[in-house]
Amino acid sequence: MGLLFAQGYYMAKVGQGFLGRHTQNEIPTCAARRSDGFTVIGGYTTSAETTLPDGWLLCLAPDGGEAWSLTPGGMGPDRIESVVIKDSVVFFCGYSGSALSHPEDLPVERRADFWAGAVELFTGKLLWQSRWGSPHIDAALTVCPTPYRTLLIGGLTWADTLTGMQGAIYVLNERTGEILNQIFWGKAPSLIRQIRPTGEGRTFACIGEQEYRPFLAEIDYLGQVYWRTVFQFHRFPSQLHALYVAQDGRIFVGGRYGYQWGISAFSPKGQIIWEKVWSSSPLTGAIHDIKEGPEGVIYALGWQQGEALISPEQRGGEDIWLAALTREGRLLWERGFGGPYDERGVALLTAQDSLILIAAKENRFTEAPRHADAWQVILKAIPCDKVPLQLRSDVPTLREKAGRPIRFWIDIPPMYVVEKVMWDFGDGTTAEGNPVEHIFASPGTYSIQAQVALKYGCRDIYLPPMGLRITRP
Repeated sequence: MGLLFAQGYYMAKVGQGFLGRHTQNEIPTCAARRSDGFTVIGGYTTSAETTLPDGWLLCLAPDGGEAWSLTPGGMGPDRIESVVIKDSVVFFCGYSGSALSHPEDLPVERRADFWAGAVELFTGKLLWQSRWGSPHIDAALTVCPTPYRTLLIGGLTWADTLTGMQGAIYVLNERTGEILNQIFWGKAPSLIRQIRPTGEGRTFACIGEQEYRPFLAEIDYLGQVYWRTVFQFHRFPSQLHALYVAQDGRIFVGGRYGYQWGISAFSPKGQIIWEKVWSSSPLTGAIHDIKEGPEGVIYALGWQQGEALISPEQRGGEDIWLAALTREGRLLWERGFGGPYDERGVALLTAQDSLILIAAKENRFTEAPRHADAWQVILKAIPCDKVPLQLRSDVPTLREKAGRPIRFWIDIPPMYVVEKVMWDFGDGTTAEGNPVEHIFASPGTYSIQAQVALKYGCRDIYLPPMGLRITRP
């Protein structure tokens, strides 16, 4: 059985919880999941607000328990930006301030080199790690395996101070981390943010920014460019964060479009098909990951600024945000998760009949001082005909005299969020709400029907009708 994400299913929240040790800051930036359920979350951790960050990896076993955790890195600031699982190896990349290529008088916040590594999936054993770069800022932002036992590492470099920030792609030997090739991305300022294989796996889609404009491109396994589409209609501060390549070759990208946020769909050759943009001025948001179900529903995860005004003692107003769209870009529903503090979705994972949201969320539920943690939300796809709804009335005998008010309602478990309940009483009158009251003026037999629209899927559920006998007063 494949994924069950479609308009015929309701995405019910069936689980949530913090991940990690809960005694220090553990901020997720990325995640990957294998088909057998092994999940790896990457990011960075600090023991206190004043300490330098270390790279952080957490592996969850198929039963949801922690298999291992690892803090690779060195004495300087380190941060993991991307993880991917290939067979039984976890590849990661990010940036590290622990290399020796920086002048000693350079501020700590400016010490950043390309950083990549490999970890054995089942044991957490570090197989290799590699750092390289210039005396200036360098950062690896994405890692992607190729069919040729190599890795594509994309990011940015300030190696040439006259050129400025420049996108870079490196080709590494996946078994040793040895650099085999490098390509710089033309005009500055530019960067490479995500690389993903296309349907055939021999070419790769990549996104980033070039001269303050987002772009989508197709490259080969050596980093050579086949074509490039620059977003002329979105300028600074636009950023693309999410990239997904569907089985039919269509490419979906998402991020921040100016002070809006949105998704764009492209053909395999880079022609725009449709675009969906959210705008809620003066509020804003961003999309950080995109996935597609086999029946064509597109899911986008990120964050949206909350509508409520934030009081001075609160640190932010970003809420975890999830949206579902059709293949043609029509919005089906959107949903927010979170509380009054900064929270943002960073990765969207798919299981057989579930969506798994990985997010950064402030943990106020332990005795430790407040700190950021990785947070997981599990949404299960419930077929609409399996949603346990029941039509009820306050007439248990289903017989009542004409002229008396009768109360009707739908029993709905709390995990389902109702948007609308419509009633047809069989006497030519209708109503909306839950519960409702109705008075039958004339004797007869009536068939009461209810239609329920749930908020996050299952827009039209018709309940079995209730027969009611109305007698003379």
